[in-house]
Amino acid sequence: MKLELFNYIDDVLDLFDYHKIELAGVNKELKKYFSDLLADDDRLTNITTRIKTQESLREKLIRRNFFMRFPDPVRGFKYIQDLVGIRVECRFIKDEEALYKKIIEDFTIKADRGYYKSNINKKIRLKLDDPQPQTLANGFTMFKLDGEYDTGSFIYCFELQIKSFVNVFWGEIDHKLLYKNYNYIITEGFFREILNSINDNLKMIDKQLMILYDHVKKQDASEIISAEIQLKKLLSKILHDVFTRKIHDELGLFINIKTITDVVVDFLFMKSSKNKDLSYGENFINLINKINSVSGSGLNVEEYIVFENKPKYYDSFSKDITKILEKVINNDLDWNILIKIIKLITQESYGEIFTEFIIFVRCEYMMCLSKLFESKNISKDDQDEIKNIFLSSVIDEFREMPSIDFLLKISLNKFNSVICEIEKSDATSLEKIIKIFKDNYTFWTINIFSTHV
Repeated sequence: MKLELFNYIDDVLDLFDYHKIELAGVNKELKKYFSDLLADDDRLTNITTRIKTQESLREKLIRRNFFMRFPDPVRGFKYIQDLVGIRVECRFIKDEEALYKKIIEDFTIKADRGYYKSNINKKIRLKLDDPQPQTLANGFTMFKLDGEYDTGSFIYCFELQIKSFVNVFWGEIDHKLLYKNYNYIITEGFFREILNSINDNLKMIDKQLMILYDHVKKQDASEIISAEIQLKKLLSKILHDVFTRKIHDELGLFINIKTITDVVVDFLFMKSSKNKDLSYGENFINLINKINSVSGSGLNVEEYIVFENKPKYYDSFSKDITKILEKVINNDLDWNILIKIIKLITQESYGEIFTEFIIFVRCEYMMCLSKLFESKNISKDDQDEIKNIFLSSVIDEFREMPSIDFLLKISLNKFNSVICEIEKSDATSLEKIIKIFKDNYTFWTINIFSTHV
């Protein structure tokens, strides 16, 4: 049986096909409007427009987890912000703000949700409540505005960008080498740092030398990284390369599964650590052999995960995690892929894998907590109380943000950081320890649907 996610994607693509002719008309109208609006401005060098392709749309629906955010395909289609894209190009960075200000002069008729209508063409609206320029995920800024075109029968979303030559050039590099490239690179932090410096070099030459100098220092420090971490990174790269190819063969697109493969490796090492006679190197070789043995097998990404036997759990934390994952396992593609990769490598049933994975999650959260109990010499009764309160808080947050990235990265890092803070403090009473945790284990609004971004 096909995953509901892929039925959903098919439905949205059908809607896209249905609206394609009208979208072409909207695209033409928008280009004419902005060309006429800026016709007498010598800072303008070009205006380009495009309609999103089916392949790009399919990738976006998966990367941005539209199925989880907007389960209704019609609503999901309406929220695709860049069905049409318009790019206003200019010569210099300083010209971007000038063109932005000139454009918004025509949008003075207040609508709703922060949108304003054009005086010249009232079918066109721009959202002006957002601060400009916007800070992007890569740390750079861009004049980027959400827009709507109201045909009377349907409202189509579009995205307006204002870019100088420099930022058009950089945008292409960043988009092709980082956003669209999911070949896992062990030193990807340095890779991004060097690419970022290309942008800075267009404004400040000595930035490159400073980054290279910092990297040399980091290389010296990296020599103390343990063999276990090095082997895990290498194994995660191998897993990533093998399974991104499998996913591409089945879906026709590349998906960023870096977080997934990192978690799979941690899980497999925990599983293999039960054999105390094997070194990290021997565990690594065993895992490589297992990966090689399944390299020709399909992942069946579009298929449902069905449990032959119900997963087992041994405490309330495990039970709650299990219940949350059971709800999202066939809706969230990341969780679905993670469990399928583990099954392919271990050749165990989904029920067995699920049970062991929940134990792994619990261990990840308990490691730092156990050290706290030992260092503070906390009584058994107080330990039970702390475990109950702390792990219940994790469940409450995970229920709101049920992603791999949140549970095993964002939340786990925050959890361990707070435990370390408690350990360093002079707190010894149960009340004070709990207060420190509750004051610090908090999260601002997090976009959990950006895993593939």
